[in-house]
Amino acid sequence: MKHSFLQKAAAAALFVLLTAALLAAADFLLVDDVHSYSRVMLQELYRDAGNIDTLFLGSSHCYRSVDPAAVDAALGTHSFNAGSSQQLPDGSYYMLKEAAAQNDLKTVYLEMFYTGYNESASSNVPLACYLLVDHMNALSPNRYEYLWEMGGLAAFADLLLPARHGIASLSGMPALWQAKLADGYTTDSYRYVTYEDSGEAYRGRGFVYTAGIPQDGFATLLNVDPDAPLSDFGWEYLNKITDFCQENGIQLVLFTAPLPSGYLYNTQNYQAYVDALQDFCTAHAGLEYWDFSLYRLQRDLNLKIEDFSDAHHLNGAGAEKFTAILC
Repeated sequence: MKHSFLQKAAAAALFVLLTAALLAAADFLLVDDVHSYSRVMLQELYRDAGNIDTLFLGSSHCYRSVDPAAVDAALGTHSFNAGSSQQLPDGSYYMLKEAAAQNDLKTVYLEMFYTGYNESASSNVPLACYLLVDHMNALSPNRYEYLWEMGGLAAFADLLLPARHGIASLSGMPALWQAKLADGYTTDSYRYVTYEDSGEAYRGRGFVYTAGIPQDGFATLLNVDPDAPLSDFGWEYLNKITDFCQENGIQLVLFTAPLPSGYLYNTQNYQAYVDALQDFCTAHAGLEYWDFSLYRLQRDLNLKIEDFSDAHHLNGAGAEKFTAILC
């Protein structure tokens, strides 16, 4: 009986080891995380642990709009831009908790592009979650709480096999393997997150510099429902972020990066979103909301069409103008 038990235990252990080896091989061969802004951003976030006092959170409208180097030069801070593509309110919440666990944060700026706060659930955009949890510390409880709230057990399957949501192109695999075996994960090298053809380049501490000007007009992504300018999901995590900052003595500032006037013109009931956030701030002493699309001193911003890369993102030149005014 004892011999039989040992055989079964050994077989189970061998199965686990083989499965782990196969998953690791699939990850190496198939998953392109070398060309990932969020991978480099999180590597730098952990490297800067203990030094960050000012944190920026939000979607691509955050990491394409605010340059931490310019912020620090103006304000004498040590800031970090923890924005990520399509970052939803729950992603901002868990990135806030992850950063606060390692740093004595003084101020958090939460970029409030309205589409994310009108999603009904995080599971509608699972990639927004995977872009972060794939590169979070494996021992971080925030990683698993975020993953569970986004997709439950099914999401953990994707964590075990990232190739299901991040597979590389067949033609690019040989170069990818070479990069992984060489300097693909070197923290201070941005060669794999610099794209000369498209004019995009990662510039450090989460900031992505973008070239180009709008080519396809200013059609809106989403109109605002005046009766529900934020979804229940949006309100839930805005409250969680606000409460967390209040409980931990962190100053929270809500802001929206500038949008082209043509985009706003094509977005119905946008003012309802602004009013809802201003009312929220009124109900929370010390909280402010700044919408730079509606900034009264637009001449100070001096933004032109050539300062935007598309219908609703600033390019690098626009980001530098905006960062100066934000400071």
